[in-house]
Amino acid sequence: MQKFHNHSRTMQLRFLTVFVLAFLVFFSVLNVRFLIASAKFLIAPGTIRARDSLADAVKLLPLAKDVSAKPLPNTARLVIDSIGVNVPIIFDVPDNNDAIYKNLEKGVVHYSNTAKPGAGGVSLILGHSSAYPWYRGNYGSIFALLSKLKPGDKFYVQYDDGRLFIYTMRQSIVFNPFAGDARLNEMTRDGRPTLILVSCWPVGTNYLRIAVQAEQVQL
Repeated sequence: MQKFHNHSRTMQLRFLTVFVLAFLVFFSVLNVRFLIASAKFLIAPGTIRARDSLADAVKLLPLAKDVSAKPLPNTARLVIDSIGVNVPIIFDVPDNNDAIYKNLEKGVVHYSNTAKPGAGGVSLILGHSSAYPWYRGNYGSIFALLSKLKPGDKFYVQYDDGRLFIYTMRQSIVFNPFAGDARLNEMTRDGRPTLILVSCWPVGTNYLRIAVQAEQVQL
């Protein structure tokens, strides 16, 4: 009888081991981009960038002083040096899920019901944190390291006409998109020029969302 019980425990342990290994392999395959980005970040936190592109941009291009005299163009990039993000911002995307998901294959999407970055008020930008290996776009995990941003980290939005808007990270929250959250409402009601970056959370799921709030500043 004891021999039978020992054999049964051995089989259970083997099954559990195989299950865990299979899950890890499956997760790794689905999130290979995130794992590579995380490994780079852990090896050298904050040095994933090749150079300080914000400093370079400030030296070479004029900072935005007044946008009222000239409309902001529809071509811009979001650059977050500390987590290796340099990505096109896609504007004028219809407010429906199909259009948003399609355009996320081209970069990150500006939520059209909010102000453009630099135009005053609250701006909202959406991006993927993970995607299947067969995802067609190049930006399936562009926001995979969004949670690594810390209060005080600076990043910027640069338009193709040379105008540059700099942001300082203030806070981040994780929220349920299918339930009201007072913290998110406070972010979106903020009267100051604010940029909110939103992605799925945890990486590899779409159960929750992470939102990073940053305030527009001048150096």
